[in-house]
Amino acid sequence: MAIEVQRVLTRADVEQMVRTGELRQDDFWEFVNGEIVRLAPAFDPQGPICALIIAEIVPFARQIHGRVGDGQTGFWVGEHFQQLRAPDVSLVTKERLHIVQQQGFNTAAPDLAVEVLSGSEFGRAYSVTKLNEYFAAGSKVVWFVDSRDRSVREHFPNETEFRVYRGDAAITLDAIAPGFSCPVSRFFPEE
Repeated sequence: MAIEVQRVLTRADVEQMVRTGELRQDDFWEFVNGEIVRLAPAFDPQGPICALIIAEIVPFARQIHGRVGDGQTGFWVGEHFQQLRAPDVSLVTKERLHIVQQQGFNTAAPDLAVEVLSGSEFGRAYSVTKLNEYFAAGSKVVWFVDSRDRSVREHFPNETEFRVYRGDAAITLDAIAPGFSCPVSRFFPEE
């Protein structure tokens, strides 16, 4: 019987693997607890939901001179910026554009991180882990979007409660900057 010993990867290892082409930035993966976690491409309706959310947020981002990212945009998150996550949709404000990197991954969490949940991601353990990572690294708002019941759970740092929006309930980004309001029904494809 063969025994293989592998060491836990570090942030520096991941960055080196990307530079050398061992890991491709345009593949679907995240770096979690010292391991590369391969992600499958999204199932329908996750992709269309992401596109609709981005379409709603882009005019607001332009208004506040911020930047919107999609699920290919990586952010170092966690208490020690040790996890690499790629929220499905992200927004970084003008005041925090210094975290955005032209080469490499963004150095902290976005102001808004949006996770459009897939079939295996509905449990509390999934969301609590990501919430802690995003908030520790600077996020002001996290949305979990559930296609099953067409809802958005809105979380803020240091709060144990969250809000759930459905139908024509308007969600805002007042915690980031005033000026955005949208009925969450616009985030979902028409039935």
